[in-house]
Amino acid sequence: MLSRLGWLPLMALGIGIAGFIALGLGEAWSDAPTFDEPVYIAAGLAAVLHHDLALNDEHPPVPKVLAALPVLIAHPVIPTNGRWTGNDERGYAARFAAAQQSAGILRRVTFAARLVPLAETAGVALAIFLLGGELLGPAAGAFGGLVWLASPLVLGIGHLDGTDIPFALAVVIASWAIARWLRLRSRSALVWLGVALGSAALSEMSGLLVVAAGLGVVAVATLRDAASLRSGARHALARAGLTGLVSLAAVWVAYAALDPAVLSHPGLLPSPYLSGIGYLRATDTVAAPGYLAGISYTGGRWWFWPLSLVIKLPSETLLLLVVGGGAWLMVRPTVRQRAMAAVGLPAALLTGFTLTMPREIGVRYLLPVVALWAAASGAVIPAAARLRPPAGQASLAGACALLAAAAVTTAASYPDSLSWTAPPFRPGYAVATDSNVDWGQGLYALLSWTAAHRAWVSYFGPRGLAPDPVPDGRRLLGTPPDQISGWVAVSATALTSADRSELGWLRGYCPVRVLAGSILIYRFRRPPAPAPAAGRPPAVCPGEWSYAPAAAHAGPAG
Repeated sequence: MLSRLGWLPLMALGIGIAGFIALGLGEAWSDAPTFDEPVYIAAGLAAVLHHDLALNDEHPPVPKVLAALPVLIAHPVIPTNGRWTGNDERGYAARFAAAQQSAGILRRVTFAARLVPLAETAGVALAIFLLGGELLGPAAGAFGGLVWLASPLVLGIGHLDGTDIPFALAVVIASWAIARWLRLRSRSALVWLGVALGSAALSEMSGLLVVAAGLGVVAVATLRDAASLRSGARHALARAGLTGLVSLAAVWVAYAALDPAVLSHPGLLPSPYLSGIGYLRATDTVAAPGYLAGISYTGGRWWFWPLSLVIKLPSETLLLLVVGGGAWLMVRPTVRQRAMAAVGLPAALLTGFTLTMPREIGVRYLLPVVALWAAASGAVIPAAARLRPPAGQASLAGACALLAAAAVTTAASYPDSLSWTAPPFRPGYAVATDSNVDWGQGLYALLSWTAAHRAWVSYFGPRGLAPDPVPDGRRLLGTPPDQISGWVAVSATALTSADRSELGWLRGYCPVRVLAGSILIYRFRRPPAPAPAAGRPPAVCPGEWSYAPAAAHAGPAG
């Protein structure tokens, strides 16, 4: 039970959640469907209505099903599949997206699919409150929850239907369950830990790493407590075995509830789950185009992840995370050891796994780690309390000031939080790509603009809506530059990664404006001269016509 003073931090967190949800609802309505959302919505509906767990089986079905439930109220158009088997996720999702757009309900259906993920983003803050409270007290837990919310990155991804936020929620809950078991050491806490680990496995395939971390903590902690190695090994095996069986049962129950037919294919894990692992092994190990800070490449780069965090997080938030990590040196050793097991180990495993990925399409993959890091940042509260006055009060005031500044930055990123980048890494389209800045969310703004401007268009977004979603638009890709004049609209991701070779000439010219932080608008008075492929797109032109800044003295190419 929370004490009377313990309710005050929770109330502060509640106020932060209310403001966050208000901003998230606005962006959930204003942003167009992003690249993967039609796939997740269609897969969730297929699981509910047709017991089809093969569509998009590389991601477990539970998060998609939960997000799809409000969509049923929006009365979506459900295209026929014919057999409801096989993982034809892109083809069917394209037909699904096109059907909603044709029926005029695309915005309504997309908004409905984002309600549960937005609630889950707020749920991560509450889970951080529980985790921080378990380790350091309610004030630290509330502080960590607010650090999580005070980020344009979290707001930008948190109002979308995807797998990153549900996984972050499950990971934080699993960490809380580990910390709780380490304190209680009871059988009931062990069972609840198994359920929490199962929820991580049901949110993302990499949740199996969290399961492994939890089982390892149970086994090692039991061995350390034992009077002898023999009895310790027996008890460690029994406890880890019970936790693992509960986790496994949770996975089977969830899959069987959605499709009882999985029970006819016995195995360690449900057959769609194993099929999804196989799909990820085949696709996520293929190198993809990358772009960051003006550098184009293919495959994985270790520096992508830390540099992306610097680009996508407010400097105030980064400082709080760093200071919060250092504050653990002032925490009691027993608490610090419990935090290393419950928070540090899962975060390290997930970070190591992410660093090996050759598909660097967004720092969103690190959101579970960011959530755990935010929980750890709550250590600044007890650390400040241990300092003598006035140093303690000054430290606490400084931490709160940084948090308030990060919250203001997050609010100011509205309504384009997804494309937000920290200064001096601006304009965002010049330093980042894909889900770090442009995931297709600018389609509504593009349609509004092209209603009054006939343009050459290259839009990056979901199949069924891309590549030609604009009525009367002219296709930019495949058209030689010497045949282009007038208005041009191109998605940032198409320009810097998806079609970077073909559009290399366009990166040499400056846009005249940017829609939704992600779609660049050019205006050429006459066809631009062919030019070598440029690396980093320039900033917006100061005039009304696009030109090559390197040759500005020659006047506008348009």
